[in-house]
Amino acid sequence: MHVDLRVMAVALFCAMALAAPAAAIELPTAQARIELLDMLEREALYRDRVDWPEMRARLSAAQGNPEKIRDVLKEAIGRSSAGHGAWISAERMQAEGKRLGRINAARTAAPGAVGAPVPAPRLDPRIGWVDVGGFSVVPGPAAQQQMQDRAARWQATIREQDNGSRCGWIVDLRGNTGGSMWPMLLGVAPLLRNTAVADEIVGAFAEADGPMLWHSTPSDVRLGADVIVDLGQSAYQAKQLGAPLAVLVGPLTASAGEATVLAFRGRPQTRSFGEPTAGVSTANVVRPLVDGSSLVLTTSVMQDRNGRGDGLKITPDQRTRSDTATISAAQAWLLAQPACATR
Repeated sequence: MHVDLRVMAVALFCAMALAAPAAAIELPTAQARIELLDMLEREALYRDRVDWPEMRARLSAAQGNPEKIRDVLKEAIGRSSAGHGAWISAERMQAEGKRLGRINAARTAAPGAVGAPVPAPRLDPRIGWVDVGGFSVVPGPAAQQQMQDRAARWQATIREQDNGSRCGWIVDLRGNTGGSMWPMLLGVAPLLRNTAVADEIVGAFAEADGPMLWHSTPSDVRLGADVIVDLGQSAYQAKQLGAPLAVLVGPLTASAGEATVLAFRGRPQTRSFGEPTAGVSTANVVRPLVDGSSLVLTTSVMQDRNGRGDGLKITPDQRTRSDTATISAAQAWLLAQPACATR
């Protein structure tokens, strides 16, 4: 299956799918509806869950009734993507780009601002803390720079704490609702990686033609042989490679957030804490339709470096039911590891 590397690096707009109020229903044109169903039947991850001749017959019978057309298309997208896909009008795509720009600006603001990074709790001074929240790339020519800047900021957070006294780290993904996984994987690379120079496989998209591997190098992240984000000489390498690491997850951890969880799964000296994730650990591409609208198309299942992953919720290694319990359990486990216990 052909994968468009450019769109796999943009945000997922699933909440917008055919959701306009009844008085202002937005729909693809008749030609675009046919194209949309053809694309779903041919490429959607869960296409076998839909009776496509029956779906087309229902769409034909709904002609002239916008509400019924909307419901048929929404069902076709929802069932073939397990709720992760979407149709988006051209106008809404533009509006969403502006909204994402505002959100990303807020997430770089001072602690306490809406969408800003979660302040680190009081921890043993030997434990480092990195909050990796959702980050959605605004489509367009500036997308590459957006990903580089965000990855560099996460790496800077690690570098500022990595003073030689850290014996373990906590990566908080509980508030990561998704977006683009690539700056996330590159941003946490100093902690994700176990070697100084090797190309490390940290996960994959499982597709009909075989897995498309996620590669982490000292300075970039790649999908197969294609570089997605590259920091070059400015990339940071942790002082203690492979240090013990606790990953915090919860029901808000979704999509790209779940990809980041999977990238850590299978890493030596790593344990996850919290509650099961949202359960949309599948990958989307954005495909343009003939009328200028777009289909967010779910095409593959995310897997960890050992080929494990089913597109569903990710259950942490240790389940905890409150923020306090999650942080306490993570810190206790880290401090019990030899790297910390001997300090």
